[in-house]
Amino acid sequence: MLETRHLSVTLDNTVLLADIDLQVEAGDYLCIVGPNGAGKTTLLRALAGLLPSTGQITIKNQRFGSMPARERARQIAYVPQGQGRELPFMVADFIAMSRYPHHHAFSGWQPADTEAVEAAMQTTGITPFRHRHMRTLSGGEAQRVMIAAALAQQTPIILLDEPTSFLDPHHQYDIEQLIRRLNIEHGITMIEVTHDINHASQHACHVLALKDGRADWHGRADEFMQDARLQSLYQQSFVLIPHPQTGRTIALRDEHAD
Repeated sequence: MLETRHLSVTLDNTVLLADIDLQVEAGDYLCIVGPNGAGKTTLLRALAGLLPSTGQITIKNQRFGSMPARERARQIAYVPQGQGRELPFMVADFIAMSRYPHHHAFSGWQPADTEAVEAAMQTTGITPFRHRHMRTLSGGEAQRVMIAAALAQQTPIILLDEPTSFLDPHHQYDIEQLIRRLNIEHGITMIEVTHDINHASQHACHVLALKDGRADWHGRADEFMQDARLQSLYQQSFVLIPHPQTGRTIALRDEHAD
């Protein structure tokens, strides 16, 4: 579905990302983890075509950089971090804007557009506040609207930058379950940046760990939680225990470490 070769990003003579080789299969759920400054958001923005990069990105064996802008927007949707409530739009109008890749300069609104918007609002559970202004939404509601807009864009890949940041535990769980449902039931390939390594190991299919702008580890999510790997990645000791319900390993910070 998506592949990068030697993907690098340099801004103002500073290397932010270096030689990232990555393969993401259709229907995968990849979580990108790593310490602050590791290059997680930089990688996501480069994949979305929002940052100048060197190397190669291919989508379905086509070079991403050579695609027209509208075709690129039909392949990848991007949900940025912590945005939405400051946008000067009504909810339904904002979601309708995500249909722009499916139009040309002289095309009008089509029944397929209405179907896509209505289906996205229903799937994400935001139909009851379709007529509300974005500034009236809570953080969890705004995040659902942002995901609904990405869903209405009807792309096979959705990129999400820390979609549960700034949310309380209830809304974190709510958004996590929504993303998993879109991945499992709708077959959408998800690439998510997260600081929550337990979420990544429990819910993702694969994990990519970045450190200092380079790939430190990439593999199956259920193989990620290794003590030496986590300590090297975060310069922090952890206590690893099995989750009481799933049996998968979870990490707790070692409060007694020197």
